[in-house]
Amino acid sequence: MSPIDSITRKAATTTFDLLRKIPVLLFLTGVFTFLTSCEESSFVGLEVQPPSDRFNIKTIEDGDISTSVWSRDSILAIDHPRSLLGVLNDPVFGRMNASFVTQIGVWDQIDFGDLPVFDSLVLYLVVTGSYGRGTEEQEITVWELSEDIDYTARYYSNFDPLPGVYADEPLASQKIGVPAGDTLISFHLTNQRVQDKLLFAPDSSVLSLSAFLRYFKGIYVDVALDDDNARGSVYTINLNHASSKLSLFYRNENTPDTVDTNFRYDFIINEGANRINILSQDYENAVFSDRIGMTGTGDSLYYIQGGGGMISRLEFENLHAWRDSMPVSITSATIYIPVNKGSYNEDFPLPGKVALFERSEEGMLTGVPDFGLGDAYFGGSYDEEKGAYVMRVTNWFQNYVKGNKVHDYLYLSVREGGTNPHRAVLTNSLHSEGGPWLEIKYTRH
Repeated sequence: MSPIDSITRKAATTTFDLLRKIPVLLFLTGVFTFLTSCEESSFVGLEVQPPSDRFNIKTIEDGDISTSVWSRDSILAIDHPRSLLGVLNDPVFGRMNASFVTQIGVWDQIDFGDLPVFDSLVLYLVVTGSYGRGTEEQEITVWELSEDIDYTARYYSNFDPLPGVYADEPLASQKIGVPAGDTLISFHLTNQRVQDKLLFAPDSSVLSLSAFLRYFKGIYVDVALDDDNARGSVYTINLNHASSKLSLFYRNENTPDTVDTNFRYDFIINEGANRINILSQDYENAVFSDRIGMTGTGDSLYYIQGGGGMISRLEFENLHAWRDSMPVSITSATIYIPVNKGSYNEDFPLPGKVALFERSEEGMLTGVPDFGLGDAYFGGSYDEEKGAYVMRVTNWFQNYVKGNKVHDYLYLSVREGGTNPHRAVLTNSLHSEGGPWLEIKYTRH
């Protein structure tokens, strides 16, 4: 018996053994179906195998896949289409803080007239969702940046903006409740220095976007909970929405009486504005706080979290046996990640998608090759019927069998973790619900 056969869930049945037990008509139909399926499998880069080859399905059992949880110091945090804002005390994962920095620009030359008079300055942010659904108010504070956001730099989620703000007085400090669905929240910026700075901006500072960004470098939006023990929530902010902007309301004394004297100018926040999502996690009160970065803990659960939070490592024991059993051609490899039943609800829904990463020679986490082939091929969604996330890893497994990959482990993460606060509690082989498994279809020469 080959090393591969020693790690299978059940022995494979050859096509010949199946066909000799049925009538001739079904035999011909089966041959046609077999050849057709071989042709269809070629889209993953494999040649159609000769009819004499055996087609097998093997499963690496959950007992041969060990799991562990790991934290990340930071993730790349620039130019995301959405930002997170809020404080959340998760009963399982501990505390999450989310804030952001963004530039604000001009879309046209500004002309406030000869005698402009200030009325109000209002920051509008479009909220497209919340996570955690705490009922407590949170205090939002807005600061003006005193240092440039360098568009050539690689900012990470542990970035500290406070050394680069004008600390004399915040632009706004205001409490907000829990937004009901998609909504628009607003903050009145009461700092007179900034009011005058924008209303009386010199002509040279508003001739172009780059000139304005040198003059007004952007804002930092921070958040705090009055009660550190409150549940809280994390809001998703769509800064690319046309309604997310900074609006200056003013009037002009030189306007004729026959004309409306109330004016408004919108400073824009859109995809052209550089921004940084700032995320921090405190796992002191997490249920797994003493098991982060450890293997062989005996824990039957493992965890993943967006917002720059937890990732998990899946280690495939005895995977090297496939190399010893060459030559084989991998038709497909699919991994299933079961979710702990009852660990999610309306307050804490599951992530929409997850992804798998491998560690490069430089120590960086990069998506498995299959991930780059798109969602239709890779998957990553939750399958309600199987109670598991499902991902195709055929190309990664092919590379491993051929000796092109060194590591026999992968990292599991929430997709778009920089703008997605969702989390999932997962089960391994020590749990009564069972753990992850890897299903492999292959032909042996």
